[in-house]
Amino acid sequence: MSPNLRKNFGPFILLILIVFYCCPASAFVFFKNIQQKPGVSLESQLDSIFTVTDNKDYETAIELIGKLIKDSEKESNFTYLFHSYNLLSINHANLRDSVPALNYSKKALYYAKLSQNDTLISWAYNNLAADLSTRKETRNQALEYYKKSLNIQRRLNDGEFYDAALNLAELYHKSGDYQLMRKYLEEAQESYDADYIYFDDPLIHLEILWGDYYLALKSEYRALKSYNHAYELIESQKVDYLALDFYERYAKFLLKQNYPEKAYEVQKRFQEYYTAQESLKAKETYQLAQAKFEAAEARRERNQAELQQEILDNDLKRKKIQAVLLASIIVLMILFLAYLFYSERLRLGLIKNLKIKNKNLEQAKLRAEKSERAKTRFFSTLSHEMRTPLYGVTGTITIFENNPELKKYREEISSLRFSADHLLEIINDLLDISKLEDDSFKLVKKSFNIKLLVEDVINSFDRNRLRNSQCFLTCEVDRSVPNYVMGDARRIKQVLLNIIGNAIKFTPKGVVTLRLSSKHVESGKHQVHFEIEDDGIGIPKEKQEAIFDEFSQLEDLQLREAKGTGLGLPIVRKLLHKMGADITVESEPGKGSLFSFDLLLDEATLQQVANTPKKVVQPVKELPVDFNGKRFLIVDDNKINRLVTNRILSNFKAEVNEASNGKEAIDLIKNQDYDLILMDINMPGLNGYQTTQIIREFELDVPIIALTASVENYVIRKAQICGMNDVITKPFNTEKFFKAISEQIARRSQVIN
Repeated sequence: MSPNLRKNFGPFILLILIVFYCCPASAFVFFKNIQQKPGVSLESQLDSIFTVTDNKDYETAIELIGKLIKDSEKESNFTYLFHSYNLLSINHANLRDSVPALNYSKKALYYAKLSQNDTLISWAYNNLAADLSTRKETRNQALEYYKKSLNIQRRLNDGEFYDAALNLAELYHKSGDYQLMRKYLEEAQESYDADYIYFDDPLIHLEILWGDYYLALKSEYRALKSYNHAYELIESQKVDYLALDFYERYAKFLLKQNYPEKAYEVQKRFQEYYTAQESLKAKETYQLAQAKFEAAEARRERNQAELQQEILDNDLKRKKIQAVLLASIIVLMILFLAYLFYSERLRLGLIKNLKIKNKNLEQAKLRAEKSERAKTRFFSTLSHEMRTPLYGVTGTITIFENNPELKKYREEISSLRFSADHLLEIINDLLDISKLEDDSFKLVKKSFNIKLLVEDVINSFDRNRLRNSQCFLTCEVDRSVPNYVMGDARRIKQVLLNIIGNAIKFTPKGVVTLRLSSKHVESGKHQVHFEIEDDGIGIPKEKQEAIFDEFSQLEDLQLREAKGTGLGLPIVRKLLHKMGADITVESEPGKGSLFSFDLLLDEATLQQVANTPKKVVQPVKELPVDFNGKRFLIVDDNKINRLVTNRILSNFKAEVNEASNGKEAIDLIKNQDYDLILMDINMPGLNGYQTTQIIREFELDVPIIALTASVENYVIRKAQICGMNDVITKPFNTEKFFKAISEQIARRSQVIN
């Protein structure tokens, strides 16, 4: 049974218990006997309400209850007032209105006490406790009310079943107090009359709870005996809601006790009940939705009618007053009153318009906030989902690049590679924007060498973007800049890469200069000043603020090829805001631009530098490993991804098998030996994590590498926990891909040897 289904059955079973235990058939006989006054009309109304409630016409039932309450109040009949509010609680519970249901249960208790009838008071305490027991924070109060109900039942000793004792036993079972659970179970058992015909046999609930009790005490034989009896009673009486709640865990218990045939029989009966319940549930869901709609419509019509009547009454009163005044005052007074009347109408109109405008503004604000959240979710989801098909594209390009027969198309393939890499940059920008707008974004503060970081930034442009460019990149670092500082080196590097990349983009011929200087602010703190200056096309003053807006682009006919997503500088500003800084720009068209910002950084101590983990690559013998004859298994539900990865490995003479899902992969691994497994994470049925955990139960040595489009840290942590050896993010760099595979195969070979 699914978790959602269990949540739905809980309130349903509770409602059945309230109706059948607290209002049994004897209840109708009871209040008929005690009501000897002229209450036939009230009794008839109550019968009608029970009929309408059974037919699930809850709105009509609520209307009839309202009339019954008025009639009962006229006669000061507290007995019928109790029944009225008790039924109101049940009908609102059926409509899933838990708060009104609880309030009406409290009111039913109030009138039960006024009636001074112990039986009604016992029912009221039991019903209120049932409402409170559904929430963990009010269970202690529920226990108190159940005990009060039970005390009254003990005092009356009228032969009724002690349903309060049964409910107490169930609550103590939930809290793990098995001594008190047994006490109340025994008391409920003693009150059970085997010769009495119950509408809902409490013996079933007793046997189930006895089984739970014995199971908790590790007495499996006695638990089995109670469970078997409960099963026989449910089958003989066809109590479907108990079958749905009990059979599945009963079947698991039987299976654990090595009764597979009986477990299969019980599970089969559960499926039959479940199928029938789902069909009924769909129908009831529709009826409940229709009932709620009709209830809302009826309330609206009632409110509208009451409002119209109130308007008519007020208008009539006002006209009477005006008539008296018109008959007693002079014409001037009449004109004055007319003026006041006009002013009042005008004021009310202005107030009404103001309220409407305020409401519209509030709705507009909510829509804007909702739109912003939707945009953030969209960017995050889009950037993640695009990585998977992009892997197919980049992988195919790699295959084309390594195919000697396609050398004559090298220029076209190179253009395709450039487009794919540019698309990956766009996806990464979208992902960065969505992360920065998430409150969970955190900076990582570690010691790093700021001068080496700047050198790394310059070298990355020299190796890539400046190779075929007429733009030159220089760097000037002042001696005042400390070597080691504390901060998020990766994010600072990202800021510099975005600003410098933007400067190079708009400087087709010229020089881009990065300058660093520092000013000692206080003990151990430095204000590091960053400047990025170019002599490119420049930015008009009226557009200097707009360049930090998301997706903004400068319209320049001379540099159409320089346009990007318009996300680089917005990411820079958001990152600097996270670091407690901001960026400024000085620029004139045709003279270039100067971007600058200041970061307040702590100078790292020797201890902090020493404690900073260094990136060390563990030596692995004979890298890269020869793939000739190596057996690989690719597990991925995406056919294109399997094809691309297969082709890449096959080019190196590897033997490759494919599996489209976790179950197929497990079967292959059980029957064949593999040197390495490439595992996708998101697959239908068994996902990559679950598949890996099952594989590790019988195969501990084979390396498993996850292939995933996600870049979240929790993916790496979860992969390690479930037994994966490494994680590669799609689309991957081919060099890093082979390096990761070679390292894992080499390590396995060293362990085996």
